[in-house]
Amino acid sequence: MYAIVHEDCKSHAHALDRLGYQAIIRPSPVKKEEIKGDFLRNHIEHENCCGSAEFIKLHAYNLMEHPIAVHWDMDVALFQPMDDLFDSMLYSANSVEGMLARSRLELQHPERPLPNRIDAFITRDITSSKPWEKHQGVQGGFLVARPSESNFDRYLAFIRDGNYTKGRGDGSGWHGLGYGGFQGAMAYQGAVAFFYDQISPNTAVELDICVWNQVVADVIWRGPAQMEYYGQCREYPRPGDDFEDNTPEKKRCNDCRVLPVEKVKSAHYTACKKPWECQIPRPRVPRDKREVHRLQELTNVTTCGLLFKKWFDLRHDFEDLVQGAVGIEPADRDGGYHPEYFGGSCDRAGEYHPMNPPPADFDITRMYGM
Repeated sequence: MYAIVHEDCKSHAHALDRLGYQAIIRPSPVKKEEIKGDFLRNHIEHENCCGSAEFIKLHAYNLMEHPIAVHWDMDVALFQPMDDLFDSMLYSANSVEGMLARSRLELQHPERPLPNRIDAFITRDITSSKPWEKHQGVQGGFLVARPSESNFDRYLAFIRDGNYTKGRGDGSGWHGLGYGGFQGAMAYQGAVAFFYDQISPNTAVELDICVWNQVVADVIWRGPAQMEYYGQCREYPRPGDDFEDNTPEKKRCNDCRVLPVEKVKSAHYTACKKPWECQIPRPRVPRDKREVHRLQELTNVTTCGLLFKKWFDLRHDFEDLVQGAVGIEPADRDGGYHPEYFGGSCDRAGEYHPMNPPPADFDITRMYGM
């Protein structure tokens, strides 16, 4: 396992070494002053979440000693194996292994033919999209890709060129092709979407956002603008559909907020908040009353709570293994804040019981046989 650490945070990297990560200290591969386009150069550092620093994630493409790289954000949990993704990439599409793996993929667009060679799996940030916009960004906390120094260089070339138009929707964003204005459009989330849609098309596969990288957020348009689209799926209509067909009732999108957690293969704790924040994501009451329907329907408290439980089950299992390996006692599990979700590791909202750290010479391989 690797941890790609920005050089500004290198003093914290040693904490990850004990947990089995090999820290890779890197600068952002693109500096603001290298960007030729005026608008992008002058505005990228204001982009959510992290401006140009988020391009550090692109260093995953440089892990050339491995056939596949899986990039996660740190607020992610994996619940089920990824073998079908790996086998779909490693085996020929016509092989028995490849065909079997491909038949089991959970796809966002099962109507689309799979590429003969799959170079990446992504999930889209549908929850930040609008029904009338043709392009969505990727969700930046998940990428499965073949390492490729060539692709890394291709990213850097168009980012440094900075051909980016202000605005949102048609005519905006990267090369004026509509990749603008959404969350992270100027940075990683927009760049990866543009890369796999325009620069290297038909090489990436979109996975079902309810199953992979599940964020438990609403995918239905609830306004306040363009209310003629109210109740429609946030993702643009599929070929052959019109907007009236683009509804959950007609099976054009699934409500990720109520998918049983047993079916979730990986979760990304964004809309649900971070487990260690010890917060229940209550429906928000906005100042702007036009936003009531959108924010009160944003997530699902019960589903979030059950995903918190799965995260804390993993944490507690790890603590028990550490205790067996080196004798470090687990942190107290007597907290009274929603123990059905937080497993006794939260005293009250915002008061978390952190794990007792393993010793400086801790070797995680003794537990997992890595």
